[in-house]
Amino acid sequence: MNDKNESKPLHRVTAAILTIAFLGFIFTAFGVMLANNGRDILKSVQMTDDMKATLPEHPTRLDRLAARISGFTAGIADAMWLKTEMGYANSAFQYALGKRMINTGSQNMLTLTTGHLYDVSPYQSLKSGAENIVALRNEQLGGLPFLFVYEHPTLYDPAMMPEGYAPLDHAGEMADEAIATLKAGGIEVLDSRDVLPNSGHDLSDLLMVTDQHWSTLAAITMGQAIAERLNAMTGAALDPSILDMENLNTQRHERLFMGKYGQRVGTAFVTPDDIVEYWPKADVTIHRHTLRTTSEEDVTAPFREAVTRADRLEPDPGKTWNTLAYTYYGQVEAYSIFENPAAPDYTVLLLKDSYSAPIGTFMSLLAKNVVCVDLRRDVAPLETWIEKYHPDAVVMAYSLQMLRDDNYEFN
Repeated sequence: MNDKNESKPLHRVTAAILTIAFLGFIFTAFGVMLANNGRDILKSVQMTDDMKATLPEHPTRLDRLAARISGFTAGIADAMWLKTEMGYANSAFQYALGKRMINTGSQNMLTLTTGHLYDVSPYQSLKSGAENIVALRNEQLGGLPFLFVYEHPTLYDPAMMPEGYAPLDHAGEMADEAIATLKAGGIEVLDSRDVLPNSGHDLSDLLMVTDQHWSTLAAITMGQAIAERLNAMTGAALDPSILDMENLNTQRHERLFMGKYGQRVGTAFVTPDDIVEYWPKADVTIHRHTLRTTSEEDVTAPFREAVTRADRLEPDPGKTWNTLAYTYYGQVEAYSIFENPAAPDYTVLLLKDSYSAPIGTFMSLLAKNVVCVDLRRDVAPLETWIEKYHPDAVVMAYSLQMLRDDNYEFN
């Protein structure tokens, strides 16, 4: 009895010390966040154009308050002190418990049998997004040839899924539902699940280990398939063989890119992806006009110099890798317009996302004009692009993530 009674003060002292330490950490973290990221946190609660875009058509005060709270929550999460280090520690702890699927905040990330990292997809109907695409074709394209390209994430072979985890992932089911809706609406569809596994390339060369995006080789392969389909649909004379590997130079940058998935766990658990440059062996001059955020660029140069963001191929300071190498052929640009005077006189309007940005870059070797537009950005309405460039075909290339999040506006 006495031992138990004597131990109570010790427990209270230990609890008090831990409480003080925890509160000290919280206040220290909050102070560091304010000192380093105070302006970003303040901006996160301001009613910017991006925040307004999330509101209903006639927002109430409650809607605006909810949007500000959501912005503040996201801002705090981005600015959290030691966020990266704590994320690594969380992942290491879960891996130490022998877990193959770990929780990384709002996602459950699985290590596939091939070593690729992959966010499992809970079910969410994509039917409304697909119906919007059908409506766009019917209402805004005026009979122009239209091809929808579906870009599937990492899982391309059932054998990649570890035993027992398949019931948790609904990506294939969701994609099938969306594609069925598109086809029922009369849309021509090209599915990357039909193209990449049958391309003759090894999946390990087509997919990123540390990121949800494809490799550039996959984008090139899809560009060839798109050209073949446009030839069949419109009688175009595009030559997909220009993008055959035997006609391209390559340079490999080993272990350069740490993608979104890899950034959650760090190099202790995953090796950064290789990044490969591609450019034609033939002399090809490209004119590129690009809008990046608010700055415009005009470049006329040989293909490699005209399209490659060489700055994205340099490691981050103090590291052997970076987190932006995937964007070396463009990703977040509002639009990029490519002109290749030596190619057949054919114009493609590509409505793109981050997966398909490199597709447009390499299709510029096949067609005289390739106009790549991200409708999520503050750009001119779709009708303006059609009226200005008179495309021979419109290609919309969207990923599962785009359809799932309804992360687009058909303005």
